[in-house]
Amino acid sequence: MQFGGGFPGGFGGGGGGRSRKDVDTTGLYKTLGVKKSASGSEIKKAYRKLAVKHHPDKGGDPDTFKEISKAYDTLGDEEKRTQYDQFGEEGVGGGGGDPTDIFDMMFNQGGGRGGGGRRGGGRKKGKDEVQPLNMTLEDLYNGKVRKLSVTRQVIDKSVEVKQCAECDGQGVVIQMIRMGPMIQQTQSACGSCGGKGVTCKKKRVKEVLEVPIQKGAPDGHRVTFAEKSDEHPGQTPGDVVFVLKEQAHATFKRKGADLYIEKSISLVEALCGFEMEITQLDGRTLIVRSPAGDVIKPVLYDPFTSEEGDQEWEVFENTECSLEDMARAETTDVDALKQACSKGQLRGKGIGCFITRNGTTTFKQGTRAECLAASSTKSGATMYILGDPDAAKADRMMKCIEGEGLPTFRDQTEFGNMFIILNVEFPESIPTESIPTLKGLLPPSLNTVTAEEGSENVDVCNLVTKDPVASFEFNKPEQRGGDDDDEGHGHGHGGQNAQCAQQ
Repeated sequence: MQFGGGFPGGFGGGGGGRSRKDVDTTGLYKTLGVKKSASGSEIKKAYRKLAVKHHPDKGGDPDTFKEISKAYDTLGDEEKRTQYDQFGEEGVGGGGGDPTDIFDMMFNQGGGRGGGGRRGGGRKKGKDEVQPLNMTLEDLYNGKVRKLSVTRQVIDKSVEVKQCAECDGQGVVIQMIRMGPMIQQTQSACGSCGGKGVTCKKKRVKEVLEVPIQKGAPDGHRVTFAEKSDEHPGQTPGDVVFVLKEQAHATFKRKGADLYIEKSISLVEALCGFEMEITQLDGRTLIVRSPAGDVIKPVLYDPFTSEEGDQEWEVFENTECSLEDMARAETTDVDALKQACSKGQLRGKGIGCFITRNGTTTFKQGTRAECLAASSTKSGATMYILGDPDAAKADRMMKCIEGEGLPTFRDQTEFGNMFIILNVEFPESIPTESIPTLKGLLPPSLNTVTAEEGSENVDVCNLVTKDPVASFEFNKPEQRGGDDDDEGHGHGHGGQNAQCAQQ
């Protein structure tokens, strides 16, 4: 293991003897079109603009794109940039960039590339300690502060950190092993310092961390305490990270800032209205009333089984779109292309349609309306456009208590909604003397009979209740061997499945 700072064996240990000669320390800045004093964000912005313009998939020159990527690989990394500013390209370790994925590079929100394991000045960062933290839905609704005790190793500052005498600060030891007439040289981590190159005294300390749980925090939210992990010589301590794990609730389900609760009502309540009580996560009692005259209808939409990533696409033959290409693929595998837009590399990039023609596909960025407005006739081209998102909106409408969901994570003063999944329990039967009264109160029947009972080709059938799974098993064909007679084996149980009574 190598160490930054002033410890032996770290970066810069052999730099003092480097011969100083005239080197170019401005070329990469010119490639990106920025000044040498440009900030990291200015370099990143310039790279994104040039990468889009010169990417080979957009018709750009591959060599130019490689030069742009190479320049950003160096200038986008703080340590490499420092080396380049001093010694030019020859002084930069690791070589050029790897422009394999334009989308990952363009839309990466994590800052400069290649700097994940280091912090300013090339100092290495220790390993993060990641711990799950179970949270109830009540805690996530109301917010709270959890006090947690952590124990970690820290360097005893009262004892001097010294270079390891066993390995001379190199962190490794060389051993010579004689094998007959031959001598083999092996290298292994130093046992005295554990491969660190220095020796120090450590002690264990306890510390109480107050973990703030913000109202409406999502499942998987990370609360980070910077540099609270174990200390090691020549390294910045890693972080202590708590990952919130939402526990299942006995009453509610959560989706984002919305709450869902399942309740049963009778047929009378579905037709004539109802009142019910719901205990909210903060202890309040909610008296819920349905509007007078509002009939409760069954809702087929299930928010927890419906895949958000699944998207409906409309197909337009002999049609293209004149919007600017956002990406291109050398395939016409429609399923794979849809997958890329909904769950793959292009997810979240605003793809509104894609066009397949002559074995290639181009993706367009825009809304459905923009894609339709820019469409035109093109022989041999097929346009796949996102379906109307509001087409199935009516089927998704559900009863809810507005503003009784969780606080939104972005704004603690805003709340989601509490949706009520209402299951209507029907009576087993209705007294026959009540039927005329009910018919007089309810809307007229939708179905009528015009055929005359007793006429030729007219049968009267009565409904009964049966299990469809058992019916399928009962009536499926029997398995027969090759020598069985085909006659008389259509159904294994004869003609016992008559549905209608002959009149």
